[in-house]
Amino acid sequence: MQSGPAHRQFTAPRTGSVADGTLGGGVTDIPPRPVRIMPLGDSITAGLTSTGGAGYRDELLGHLHRLGHDACFAGPCVNAFQPQGDPGYAAVCGITIEALTSLLPQWVPAARPDWLLVHIGTNNMYGPGHTAAPGLLRTFVETLLGLAPSAGILLASIIPSRLPEWQAHIDGYNRRVREIAEEYGRRERVFFVDMAPALHASPQGGDDLSDLVHPCDQGYAKMAAVWRDALHARLPAPEGGPVLNPNPHLRTPCLSEAVPRARGSAPVRFPGWTNHGVNACHGPLAGLDNGSNAVGLSAAPGCLGIATRLATTPGRPVRVTFRARADTGPDRGRTFGVQADGHPRATVTATDEWRTWTYDFTPTGAETALRFTPDTRTRTDRGPLITDVLARAPVS
Repeated sequence: MQSGPAHRQFTAPRTGSVADGTLGGGVTDIPPRPVRIMPLGDSITAGLTSTGGAGYRDELLGHLHRLGHDACFAGPCVNAFQPQGDPGYAAVCGITIEALTSLLPQWVPAARPDWLLVHIGTNNMYGPGHTAAPGLLRTFVETLLGLAPSAGILLASIIPSRLPEWQAHIDGYNRRVREIAEEYGRRERVFFVDMAPALHASPQGGDDLSDLVHPCDQGYAKMAAVWRDALHARLPAPEGGPVLNPNPHLRTPCLSEAVPRARGSAPVRFPGWTNHGVNACHGPLAGLDNGSNAVGLSAAPGCLGIATRLATTPGRPVRVTFRARADTGPDRGRTFGVQADGHPRATVTATDEWRTWTYDFTPTGAETALRFTPDTRTRTDRGPLITDVLARAPVS
């Protein structure tokens, strides 16, 4: 399974320092590859009734980042408003186990997941057909194992319902979910995750649900914590400290190769980043299709690049790694700057190959802006390409 270290740390040769900030010289690199996680299920996985529509996913990604894991979500569906900026998942509202099974051959090979988070079966609980659900789940798991033999599967019990009749069906089904997970887990990478006890449901309300079956925001937060613990126990130990910035791989559902400049700060464009004039490019430009997008810094008048805000600890050093490459074609700018609040601007000159750079600084405040700015002397609409920006607070 290709779950490897969450992010390979490169020690680049020093090429110069600027006061309190140090820029590490570019080295031809093996692209960092985030652990690919596929949330798989029905409307509960999709995040129905949650504020922002991301369900547990956005909070889960934040948890993993704070633990130091470089992870991304994979799947054919996208949520353009996800603040952490990783919109992928694989879920359909109202879908049953058997219907989702039929979609797996189309979805799973294309997503190339390292881990699958499976929460499915709620829509099989509403009528007499609930008795067939365990057998359908067995077929579902066997199909997954055939399509992704090296991936890990976290198979969850389904969350409770406010309706007592449905809850009785859910209780019986969840006992079989555990049995199936433990049976396959003896020889495959299948692990049971007991999600059901984490959420409370009451016929009178005042619980972790927003309706008969869907969590409220509090319930989704509890789901995120359960998935976090299950993944953290099984993912490789991260190299480096917590990831401080949202959307480190500049993932966005809104690509615009045809639009060289798109000034403004629309959050759906690059969640987690403020866009002051960049163009977006599809993932293969980032090298080996590692799940990233890239941005090109426009040096046209009024374009100020791209920026994000980091939650920092005063006096605790931060290391930023990023990858850069010159755009193709004539009259393309190669230089750009990287700067953290309170530190001088360091200049990078991109080459024709993707290279990894490091930028070290010591923050003075609890929040630090990190900016990538174009060389305004170039006066070109398409400047250097940047991707895979990971700011970490290394563990001493």
